[in-house]
Amino acid sequence: MSTIPPLALSSTWGSVSRTGRWQVPDSITVTSTMGSILLDFTAADCPHQQVEVRVSCQAGKVTLIVPADWAVDANELVAGGAGVTVTGEHRGDPGMPLLHVTGRVVWGGVLITDPQGARTRDDGGQRRRERHDRHRDRHH
Repeated sequence: MSTIPPLALSSTWGSVSRTGRWQVPDSITVTSTMGSILLDFTAADCPHQQVEVRVSCQAGKVTLIVPADWAVDANELVAGGAGVTVTGEHRGDPGMPLLHVTGRVVWGGVLITDPQGARTRDDGGQRRRERHDRHRDRHH
């Protein structure tokens, strides 16, 4: 039994995050209704072999940044009119945690990525501007 209490995060029309060094419990519930939730496990302390993350997302966004040496299982995450993206490398090295993600996403999005993928996506629109510039240069 874990000595770290379960974590429940909720966001409605706002944003909530856990980043940097934090204690990961074996049970996490995130609820996003037209808001955003970010859980960055990169520098987190996780003493567990498995972490259960239950997601309820309605017209919101949930982002999980998971170290590449952790394993991820999001096969029980159900999406309706929504996007669920698991990207990046999740090797599941021996002795490292398994992040088991379940729940429901309706008219929202869930992104599960490694730190490299998170940096690529968080470029302040730079990639979009570069694509626009290349397109303009080719066609003008």
